[in-house]
Amino acid sequence: MGFTRPSVQTELDRFYKSLSRSPIAFESVSKSAFTQSRKKLKPEVFIELANEHLDYFYTKSPYQKLWKSKRVVAIDGSLLNLPHTDEIEEEFGSIPNQYEKLISARCSFAYDVCNELVIDSEIAQRRSCEKELAVKHLQALNAESDILVFDRGYPCQWLAGLLMQRGFQFCFRLSTGWKKATDLMNEGHNDVDWVMRHNTHKLCDNMKLYNIPKQLNGLRLVAIDLPSGEKEILLTNLTDREQFNIQDIRELYGMRWGVEESYKSFKKTLHVEHFSGKSPQSVKQDFNARVLMLNISTMIRTQGVDKDNIAPNNKHPKQGNKTQVMAKMKDFLIDIFYSNRIPRLVKQMLKILQSRLEIIRPNRSFERSSSSARRRAKIINYKGI
Repeated sequence: MGFTRPSVQTELDRFYKSLSRSPIAFESVSKSAFTQSRKKLKPEVFIELANEHLDYFYTKSPYQKLWKSKRVVAIDGSLLNLPHTDEIEEEFGSIPNQYEKLISARCSFAYDVCNELVIDSEIAQRRSCEKELAVKHLQALNAESDILVFDRGYPCQWLAGLLMQRGFQFCFRLSTGWKKATDLMNEGHNDVDWVMRHNTHKLCDNMKLYNIPKQLNGLRLVAIDLPSGEKEILLTNLTDREQFNIQDIRELYGMRWGVEESYKSFKKTLHVEHFSGKSPQSVKQDFNARVLMLNISTMIRTQGVDKDNIAPNNKHPKQGNKTQVMAKMKDFLIDIFYSNRIPRLVKQMLKILQSRLEIIRPNRSFERSSSSARRRAKIINYKGI
């Protein structure tokens, strides 16, 4: 939970030094003892803790954001590089390329983009299907209050049909591979009702499993012209044009970018790929612990820092620096967990964070660099803690 980046022994020594309150007289433990002890800790404990925090937030937090009285949930996946051990390879699998064998896992977030919280997370084998991981998230979501947003890798008839069966509202971005939809929108239309049809006799396994019909009614296509000249085609079942006009659909899909920013913080700031062990259990422990701490740091920022920073005399509103909030969580973690002066410690942490505010500059955009340039140049805004 302390965002371990250095070696295990280094972190253990720092931990026990902080507990002792004395730089002279303190005793630490060996990394071997730590390794043996962590085998008794189930990774699911961090999932339960995260769920406890989320339940508390959604029932008692005074500052919550919604979009048109709905919670917008972006579902997206990513890959995590794992330690190269036989045990981890057996658990998560590997994929060879022309140079080496890559051991990695696929993870998936169901992310509340309005409140910047990971509602549900999954870590699975590298070859896992993102769409099937998305289905696992549905049990943690609410069809009455949530609108789901997906990127181009997710649209398919069985998933859209399953979401409609379960009463979810959704918005997909279609790739250029959806020829009928793209041809229709290229004819000059920008907002049409649409029927999705399965044109082959053979049904995929998931269409059979979930009893998805060959024809889905009640869908809508919306075309958005991008500044680059590209046309963004969105598929949704939000067919009430009075409640959801074209600009609303555009805004809804644009909110999906929040989950991308969450993954950046997860990987670049929290260093999730610097795992503290070489077993599948340690990988799952580190993954779930960092999801928990990502949410806690967000709650501290949104409930304790950002809420008071829209000052009338400022030209631009301000917000807490995400990296600084996570860094202070690491600095104050042991004090908060082991102290009986928690209110004073939290107030001191918030006082420091109030002096680390950043101006919010809306509608900024930057040209993406090539992948090779990204490997050479380290992004200055995503330094680790």
